[in-house]
Amino acid sequence: MRRPGLWLAALAALCAAAPAGAAQDGTGRRALDRDFSNFVPCVEAVRIAHEDAPIIDGDLSDPVWRRAQPIEEFYQVEPVEGAPPSEPTKAYILFDERNLYIGIYNYDSQPHLIRRSQMQRDFILRDDDAVRVYLDTFGSFRDAYFFGVNANGARADALIENNSNYQNQWNTIWRAKSQLVEDGWVTEIVIPFQSISFDSTLEEWNFQIVRNIRRNNEEIRWSNVDRTRGRIDMTNPGRLSGVREVESGIGLELQAYATGSASYDWTTDEKDYEFNPSGNAFYKITPSLTGSLTVNTDFSDTQLDDRQVNTGRFSLFYPETRDFFLQDAQVFEFGGRIFQEYYNGLPFFSRNIGIVRGQPVDLVAGAKLSGKLGPANIGAISARTGASDEAGVDGQFLSSARLSVPVLSASKLGLVFTNGDPTGEDNSTVAGADFQYKKLNLFGDGTLFADTAYMQSFTGGESDHMIAHETAYRSQKWNGTFRFRDIGENYAPRLGFVNRPGIRRYNVNGWRTYRPSNSFIREAETGGYVNIITDRHGRDLDRFFGAWVGGSNNPGDEFWLRYEHGFVDIVDPFSVAGEVPVAPGEYRWNQYSVEAAATNARTVGARTKARWGGIYGGDYLQLIGELSLRPSRYFELAAGYEYSDFDLPSGQIGVHIASLNSIIAFTPDMTIKTEVQYDNISEAFTFFSRFSWEPIPEREIFLSFGHTALIERTDFPRDFMSRRSGLALRLGHTFRM
Repeated sequence: MRRPGLWLAALAALCAAAPAGAAQDGTGRRALDRDFSNFVPCVEAVRIAHEDAPIIDGDLSDPVWRRAQPIEEFYQVEPVEGAPPSEPTKAYILFDERNLYIGIYNYDSQPHLIRRSQMQRDFILRDDDAVRVYLDTFGSFRDAYFFGVNANGARADALIENNSNYQNQWNTIWRAKSQLVEDGWVTEIVIPFQSISFDSTLEEWNFQIVRNIRRNNEEIRWSNVDRTRGRIDMTNPGRLSGVREVESGIGLELQAYATGSASYDWTTDEKDYEFNPSGNAFYKITPSLTGSLTVNTDFSDTQLDDRQVNTGRFSLFYPETRDFFLQDAQVFEFGGRIFQEYYNGLPFFSRNIGIVRGQPVDLVAGAKLSGKLGPANIGAISARTGASDEAGVDGQFLSSARLSVPVLSASKLGLVFTNGDPTGEDNSTVAGADFQYKKLNLFGDGTLFADTAYMQSFTGGESDHMIAHETAYRSQKWNGTFRFRDIGENYAPRLGFVNRPGIRRYNVNGWRTYRPSNSFIREAETGGYVNIITDRHGRDLDRFFGAWVGGSNNPGDEFWLRYEHGFVDIVDPFSVAGEVPVAPGEYRWNQYSVEAAATNARTVGARTKARWGGIYGGDYLQLIGELSLRPSRYFELAAGYEYSDFDLPSGQIGVHIASLNSIIAFTPDMTIKTEVQYDNISEAFTFFSRFSWEPIPEREIFLSFGHTALIERTDFPRDFMSRRSGLALRLGHTFRM
């Protein structure tokens, strides 16, 4: 193992200078007069023999925990930055040759008020009392593994990419247990080293612990005590030392699945039965670089897409929901902030692999390479899809690759490449480069972001480009953003997403944040924006400008008021929801909206929004309502309804979208999730229910039932016409070597 260089020696000195504890004066002021921008707490993990490992049961009475160095110095970030926490916390770190063990004692003087309303995997952490653990095992200061646990022992895991992208669809094998005790709650976590990648030459890992105390809407941190940096930001973490000479086996992981399914077509009385074996293999070429192979990939556990109805001029974006592609999604992230809210021009979109023209096609086989090679992040995928009569396509080979390297103190430079057309109609290749710049502590507590991307597509004998840039400044008071996007007429990334080529887009916004002291208001905000879209000759196509004001109170309830003035120049006619025509011409309007939300951290949570005004020479009204109910930690119900009314000179249409979702959690490892959706434009009703159980972390039992039907838009009573029912049982096991 290499010896630490000068920078590690300096870091060790900095850690040594940090005091082991902090006085808590209870006044709400900072506990210590310290510069938190240079505050680097450190802890050393204590090595134990595997036979001495603690039992993971939410009880820290195992004698082995007394060997660990306690972590006790935590500070508020919310509501008072730098103040002592309202309740103390102690954390302990142990490891043996196979696992990392983390024990956290969350003291609470009012244990009956501990919020623990959820038990399902990947629960919403902000709604419960919970702890978060972040591990940056490559010393990147930008990427990390995330593990979260609440007072029920419910688990959540995710990948953090470039301090901004939170990929919570990632799942790995680990265990956690929690218990309520008379003076708080306790959690124990065990993370196998086989479940994470790491640089075995590092002397220290970047490390962070965050705790929620939900009744106070309070967030406390061990490091990164800075409200301007989000809780997933690893630019100023603590340090975990001592983890060395550990085993991750030979680095081979095999996932074997067997799926039996049956379906019934109610219109033809046709029955179908199938048995599909499938599998995945993962091999750690190095401790930080993984090769993956999938065969006959099974997507039976994929959740429903959120129902959308297209009432505009351009195609809709549906996020990826399939686990196989989400597992490594952060590796293929491109452009930084450029594609976080506006997807037009995205060079690679994994949903195009296995879904063509809205129809699923088989993924016969696929190979991936992901991880780090030296300082570089690399990701590559190549897949073979099957032929589909429903989608009208033959089998295709589809590939994408991504490379990025850290530069400067908190920036990165990267390349992207894609090849293939899911439809088989053309040859299509895209190549691009991006630079993601980040400057900390600008003008005091501010952070400057400047992301730039250039892409060139070569499709069907045509070549064209896209250029995009975003500059953003974020601080505790003043915030602003400038965005620019130039998309050529013939820019066509067939493995990406484009719904409006041939435009230039300019967007500017700015807002001021207020945090009054000694007030029921936690945070208030007021701002404005301008959004202009032109063709590539400078002709205005769309112009929007608006303003907003709103904020949140201490429990987390929100209230917002918004105004927008719009101008659009319709060049090509279209129809709202495919039914009410809009003629070419220039249209101007004003719209207003009011939105209120009651936090889901209560037993009953709600959100409502009303938007009204003009549109396309007529009137527009939108009403949205969401209601969540968590009467106990075993049951959750969420209902949503959206109504949009277009009263135009050419006609009137009302669009209704309804959803009902429920979760029954028998234990943190056994749940039933059910989704019901309907909209009156497609008249499609969908029911999908999934039972999942992990008897042990390596084993999975999955049972799903789905039913589709049509509910015609007629007077009551409406006809309910069943279309198709399906039942699937999947058994899976993971083997590690």
